[in-house]
Amino acid sequence: MRGAVALGLVLLGATAIGSFVKHVVYPAPAIAIGSPPAGYEEVFWRLADGVVLHGWHGGAAARGRPLVLFFHGNGENLQTLEWSGLFERWRELDVYAVAVEYPGYGKSGGSPSEGGLVAGGLAAFDWAAGRFPDRPLVVAGWSLGAAVALQVAAARPDRSAGLVAMSAWTRLADVASDHFPALLVRLLVREEYDSIAAAERVRCPSLVVHGGRDSIIPIDHGRRIAEALGRQARWLEIDGAGHNDLLGHERVWRELAPFLSGLQPRDK
Repeated sequence: MRGAVALGLVLLGATAIGSFVKHVVYPAPAIAIGSPPAGYEEVFWRLADGVVLHGWHGGAAARGRPLVLFFHGNGENLQTLEWSGLFERWRELDVYAVAVEYPGYGKSGGSPSEGGLVAGGLAAFDWAAGRFPDRPLVVAGWSLGAAVALQVAAARPDRSAGLVAMSAWTRLADVASDHFPALLVRLLVREEYDSIAAAERVRCPSLVVHGGRDSIIPIDHGRRIAEALGRQARWLEIDGAGHNDLLGHERVWRELAPFLSGLQPRDK
């Protein structure tokens, strides 16, 4: 009897911790999505499983300028991106932007998972590549979004003109082990987001950006991603930047400008 009770408590605890880990990975903000910013339009993608994802696309970029397919962090959505001024930043860089909302976030249906996020990213990539064939298609992401961007660029090596990975981790279990006991991580973290394996399959010029004082995803993760990408990658450490303030540092945007301008469309 005691054994059964003990087992029940262990299972209950594991379920509770597993739910907590899920919330840590996908803490979708309870913030309603308003209208797109000026110059942007809504777009919807239907996945193979019937889930419909939502996004914004637009910008007054000149003909032939890059298209940036952007994947946000785990605690953001399209509305918080607008509040942060991200879309204005893309406009200043003269790039066309497509921002993807994850399953279970904002107006998107479904629930978040590694498979769902990557499937959504690939659907958005294929849509953008078909609609804007003359623009260099750049896959970019921050934090969780960097993990998605790496998977998408790896799955579309012949069509990706560039990759920007900001505050990227090596593997989800690696970064979880930086904050939680290793035993719990091994037992409860089921999703992989193996960015090292993905990086080894990427075939386009890449910019890897990381804050020197990032305590959430330590800088060694970014260095290892850059190493896995090889000679095609440029490593950029932002001195004094942490995790959540990385995109607030002007040097990030100064370095993005020449990187994006130097990209060319890949063969169709």
